[in-house]
Amino acid sequence: MTPYRFARIFGAVAFLLAAPLVLRAPAIAASTNPLLDFQSDPLTQSFRDGYQGVSGATVNVDVPYGLDDDQKYDVYLPESRSSAPVIVMVHGGDWSGGDKQESAVAGAKAGYWVAKGYVFVSINYRLLPKKDPLIQAADVALALASVQKNAASWSADAGKIVLMGAGAGGHLTALLSSNPSLAADQGAKPWTAAVVLETPALDIPAIMQSNHSAVYATAFGSNLEYWEDSSPTDLLATSGLPMMVVCSAESASDSCGKARAFASAAERKGVSVTVSPQSVSSGDVNAQLGVATSYTAMVDDFIQSVL
Repeated sequence: MTPYRFARIFGAVAFLLAAPLVLRAPAIAASTNPLLDFQSDPLTQSFRDGYQGVSGATVNVDVPYGLDDDQKYDVYLPESRSSAPVIVMVHGGDWSGGDKQESAVAGAKAGYWVAKGYVFVSINYRLLPKKDPLIQAADVALALASVQKNAASWSADAGKIVLMGAGAGGHLTALLSSNPSLAADQGAKPWTAAVVLETPALDIPAIMQSNHSAVYATAFGSNLEYWEDSSPTDLLATSGLPMMVVCSAESASDSCGKARAFASAAERKGVSVTVSPQSVSSGDVNAQLGVATSYTAMVDDFIQSVL
């Protein structure tokens, strides 16, 4: 672990917090929009049909948190809210793909928690080959800082934010939540907790020093120092936040075994990590969250317990 490297890499985009944002004109005229600056769309009928209690909900589309076109998020807003808790979702895609508006990322999850009165934020970040995983983590931290700053404008509570990520997004979520001081470099204050959905990428040196797919070679290269600097296990600090790690019991990569090893390392640091194996495929750990099942209820119970 090299603090100097963290200060250098995570500080590389810190200037964005102070830099003025040049906003494009909204694609359509905004209607009832707490931010007043961004496109505001009603949620689709299929979204409403799937979930009760979202009749007046809207989504603010492509809210910028940085200067790059990929540094944007969507904000799903329930019609009635007061000091609403916030879930911030980080999509997966092998650090090189994925999008904040994919149905498996935002559809069921946004519908479920918006119906319960939560604000749901789904973020994009810069991807490989443009930016490596450490810069991607800095983007997530920058987005968190923006959400915390804007929460009051959404009638949300900046002190009740749960960071959630799947796959590569789960790695970024675990990385920041293992050591929240990294996010502080981008202006983010500690959030409440994290939910990590199906990612084997919790101990990067262990993965890279054994047989691994080309995905990991592309993302993490061949430098041991970089592996350690991008590894949630290696970065665990006593300031780590409570986490639930959900894993697929059917995973070919033994994601549950890796999650348990991460939880053991966290316990030695005094950090609370709950591992929840699910008897579903790796992809369904992400896609089925928000569907009305005992699995979703279990994750919701964890979130409520930490807020």
